[in-house]
Amino acid sequence: MLKQIGLGVLAATIAVSSAIAPGLSQTKPVITPAPEAQFVPKTQVTLNGNRVNITLINKTNAAISYQAIGDTQIRSLPGQGTVTLQGLRVPTTLTFDRQDFGLLNVTPKQAETKPGTIEVTLDAATNLAVDRTTLRVEDNGSVFLY
Repeated sequence: MLKQIGLGVLAATIAVSSAIAPGLSQTKPVITPAPEAQFVPKTQVTLNGNRVNITLINKTNAAISYQAIGDTQIRSLPGQGTVTLQGLRVPTTLTFDRQDFGLLNVTPKQAETKPGTIEVTLDAATNLAVDRTTLRVEDNGSVFLY
């Protein structure tokens, strides 16, 4: 008797669920829009062919680990240090992380005197909402932060 009541409740639940959200059980392909369709670029850079230079300017007192995915190994930029990565293929992704686990405020801009170069200022942040760890340069020169 209990088994019949349980199955009846289950059938009723399925019927109600289908009535409330018809087609819920059907799977539909998930199409993720390209980054440029989801986000507004932080800046735009004029590329040198399919290459870009990125200058990192560390304004924190902490060392920052960084890597140009597919182009470099993980490297370390000391506090108050500067480095330029030259001739990175686009699209390219650059990751960074403060070695003292602090937050980063990342500000990219096209270098005024160096065409094809992005200057990326890395500064300390206290607000989790501004913390970013990834910079992406698309093949159209759009620069995104994640």
